[in-house]
Amino acid sequence: MSAKEIEISIAIFPLENLTMNQDADIFCRSFYVDLITEFSRFRQFKIFPADSAKHKDVHTTYSIRGSYRFLQNTLRVNSQLINNERSQLAWAEQYEFDKDALVAVEEKLLKRIVETMQDHLNSDLLAYMSKKPVVSISAYEYWLQGMEELRKGTVEADERARDQFQRAMETDPLNSLAYSGMSLTYFNEWSCQLWERWDVSQQGAFDWAKKAIDLDPHNHVAAMILGRVYLYEAEYDIAEHYLRKALQLNPTDTENLVQIASCFVFLGYIVEAEALYQKVLQYNTQRAEQFYYIGAFIAFEQGNFETCIKLSNSTQLAWVDSHCILAAAYFEMGDQAGMEKSWHRYLYEFKTKILKDERFPGNREAIQWVINVSPYRGHTHQRRFWEHMAGKETAVAPRNFLRTTQPLLNFFFREDDGWRISYENHSFRISDAKGINDIARLLSMPGELIHCSELMGSMVKMRGEQVIDEKAKKSYKARLLSLQEDLSLAEAHNNYQLSAVLQKEYDDILDMLSNSMGLNGRTRKSDDPIEKVRSAVTWRIRNSIKKIATIHPSLGKHLSNSIKTGIFCSYRPEKNVLWHLEKE
Repeated sequence: MSAKEIEISIAIFPLENLTMNQDADIFCRSFYVDLITEFSRFRQFKIFPADSAKHKDVHTTYSIRGSYRFLQNTLRVNSQLINNERSQLAWAEQYEFDKDALVAVEEKLLKRIVETMQDHLNSDLLAYMSKKPVVSISAYEYWLQGMEELRKGTVEADERARDQFQRAMETDPLNSLAYSGMSLTYFNEWSCQLWERWDVSQQGAFDWAKKAIDLDPHNHVAAMILGRVYLYEAEYDIAEHYLRKALQLNPTDTENLVQIASCFVFLGYIVEAEALYQKVLQYNTQRAEQFYYIGAFIAFEQGNFETCIKLSNSTQLAWVDSHCILAAAYFEMGDQAGMEKSWHRYLYEFKTKILKDERFPGNREAIQWVINVSPYRGHTHQRRFWEHMAGKETAVAPRNFLRTTQPLLNFFFREDDGWRISYENHSFRISDAKGINDIARLLSMPGELIHCSELMGSMVKMRGEQVIDEKAKKSYKARLLSLQEDLSLAEAHNNYQLSAVLQKEYDDILDMLSNSMGLNGRTRKSDDPIEKVRSAVTWRIRNSIKKIATIHPSLGKHLSNSIKTGIFCSYRPEKNVLWHLEKE
């Protein structure tokens, strides 16, 4: 049975009006549309709006239904998750709000229902997996089983999780979640288990996440993992880009929000981290305690040491260095006994989980490890405690990151209504413009000829007299291909003199073709309107390069020397440059 035949599908129906009062009809309609939008973020499900779900040939796995009614000044909303295959109610909940606060509570209700329903849908699927024949298990259900194993937090469970994710990939080789799940198994080992295999685990987390996001650029889990990996390599701009992308792609997945919140603390965005943490608590009122360790970390960096201690002592601490942070909080509060107790607990955790031998670590070694694995971009309240325990020399020593990926120093990232660009370790932001989009397109296809009409996104009718015959055109294009090969060989052998001669011939032919050829490679004619397209594209590219040059002169010079404009545009860098560009 194919993965398509056993995919998880959900039909979403509008809330049913059980009252004669029509005041909330607009709430009902907008809530229905927003619910479809929010569930569409979970790309593992196929979503059917009510009209589509009513068709005879559509059979969905689940249905989401609900109703509302007014009771005096109270709005009562009921929501239900129905398993259509078993004709059973999988989950139901009732919410009550003040009628006058309808608009204010709509978003809160929406997020609560989506998050709660996601949890119960997963629980319902897991409960019946053992009873289903193997051939009817979907890639998503294998993924769910793998995620359940991951939550156990052991090396053995990670191995079992890999087996489930591998089955998911075999069931559906294009299932992006399976690849991000595989990444999470290495992410677990890298961040909290196998310190002795840090480089292998970090590389595994990175590689699998890259495969996941290449398959699906909207995979928020993969984006979060990439953000975290880059954070720990001190590539802060790239890290922030991926973390914010993960947040934008799915702002209701609490596991995602928790990870992003902790990363935002390291980046110095404490207020945003606190806001994300509060969302997690709102969406998971019954499981709030398991997230207290994140709240404690945030409170510590806010300088709220008493709150940090209270939250830390109210839950099981998840990180090896959580006890070190707790000891630092006691230190700031002047509680010597609490500090020593937490510090000794941290030394035991460090010896057991990191060193994994019989010797007991010294203070300086234990503190240096915390420094190495704490990728703060700037200030941290831990600094005073580090110096107290191990001396200023140790605390200010350079962090010893174990790099496993090639640093990506040059990138073009789309960012909301603009672009985040980095070149030679200098990052900056620039507003969106057509010329910037053209440049990004050219950078993604180095050495290739792109017709100006492709960049313009339009087709133009041709008229007039031909400027160059077809035979000559074919000859020139063949020579360009030959010159590209010759240039590569000359550069590989460091023959700069020959490279300069070949490059000049290449540029001359390219300029000549640009002035003589029209749409789709057709010969341009003397009064061809394609000239207007060429002129417009050339102007906007050159104008954008000028704007870039005012911010980053070195990049402006590089782009000016490397980008050729005309009927055909191209990017041929004067030196080898590795660009990191996202897929749309």
